[in-house]
Amino acid sequence: MNHSHIKYLLILSLTLLIACNSQDGFQLNGKSKLQIENKTSEEVTIAIENWYLLPWQVQEIDTTISAGQSLDFQIITQGKIYLDLKINGQELKVFSMPNKQNKLLLSENGEIEFQGSLKNINQFLKQKFSTTGSDWKPRASYTHGDISFVNLIKVNDSITALHQQYLTEHKNELPDWYINFENKRLQYLNAHWKLNSLMYRTRMLNMTDSLPPNFLQNTVGALSINDAELLGTNRYINFLSDYLAFLQDPLYQSPEPSSLAEWIKFYEVGIDIAKKELEGKVRDTYLAFSLGNILERRTYLYQTEWIKEINDPKLQEYVKDLRKANPILPKGAKTPYFFLADSAGNEYISSDFKGKILLINFWATWCKPCIKEFPEENKLVEKYKDQPVEIVNICIDSEEEKWKSYLKKYNLKTTNLYANGNWNDKLQKDFGIKGIPHSTLIDWNGKIVENKCRRASENIDLVIDELLKEKAESD
Repeated sequence: MNHSHIKYLLILSLTLLIACNSQDGFQLNGKSKLQIENKTSEEVTIAIENWYLLPWQVQEIDTTISAGQSLDFQIITQGKIYLDLKINGQELKVFSMPNKQNKLLLSENGEIEFQGSLKNINQFLKQKFSTTGSDWKPRASYTHGDISFVNLIKVNDSITALHQQYLTEHKNELPDWYINFENKRLQYLNAHWKLNSLMYRTRMLNMTDSLPPNFLQNTVGALSINDAELLGTNRYINFLSDYLAFLQDPLYQSPEPSSLAEWIKFYEVGIDIAKKELEGKVRDTYLAFSLGNILERRTYLYQTEWIKEINDPKLQEYVKDLRKANPILPKGAKTPYFFLADSAGNEYISSDFKGKILLINFWATWCKPCIKEFPEENKLVEKYKDQPVEIVNICIDSEEEKWKSYLKKYNLKTTNLYANGNWNDKLQKDFGIKGIPHSTLIDWNGKIVENKCRRASENIDLVIDELLKEKAESD
């Protein structure tokens, strides 16, 4: 063989290696395409839901495709992912990867046919979903049910075994790399659900579970904590979050931090544990994910030095860009309009509070951290009872009668309003509510001071005191 042939083979091998590696792991700006062609004689409705990692958000698409037409969709694809797709209400799972194109054909008789390089995988998923159903919904029903934790573990294991068995039965139809990937994903899903169920039952349902011997070892021991191939797959990042949370607080029984300093310390400990347990790309991606969540939900807790723990320059830039991004309701923005009533039927609109410093706390009856804030919020009412300050609690995502009962049960002294129906959705959108408790501080001119500000338990009164001084000087 001459040197030119050797050189050609080396270049070809390197090219193939790069191409293969580009399909693995996490790609911050990864995309894929999904083409849906409607060959039926009627319009079809399409709904796509795609959770992606950085930032932790959902890409949602709702549209229709006319008879005889096709549409191309660009999908955010940061790794190996599963889309939730509905066609005329029929649920499907669609597997995709960065730089791939899936084509889905709706034939004249209404049959769904996949095409493209991932055809066999998606045909398998279509058949699997109709045979075994979801691999996570059944787990949720048991988590909320009256079942011992030991039996819940057995249920989780049996659901995982069912899906692994189905995968094995169809292994001749699928590429080896996918079988390996899906087996790992199912194992991470199983471990995530055990850890998450324990957390939910302890913190939200106040259940005290007896753990079987060697619970963590049996749950996690066989898994590789650092698996770059799974990055971009939400069940893997869910697993990492729950695993690291368990290491920080075994049994999830420590009280929630009650001050700004305690919260910062809490996050610093979490970062230190992640640095110790995670490596390389997994470590950097997880830290970027965690810092992004802090910036999204509790910006005021973010410490600029934390970004130095990320080694990947692109992920550092991602976090910096999040920090600089224009938030929903930036400082100086006008307070979104609302028209709500209290438990006695008295109606309030947003402009009624003009002339006062306004602290709005969004909460729900199922939110334990929200309820823990009530005593501190009552203290604020007492502290500012003779000053131009109003503390308003707006209840969202809750049943009205339960809300009214909570006002009495917890003797809430704040101005208490209830958001139902469209107002519930509008307020969450207008105020950028991604999680609760969510507080917003507004000045006497009806302008935003800070959205997603400190809670009552985190010394928000210090900020209010400064605003009162500014107001006195401006009057």
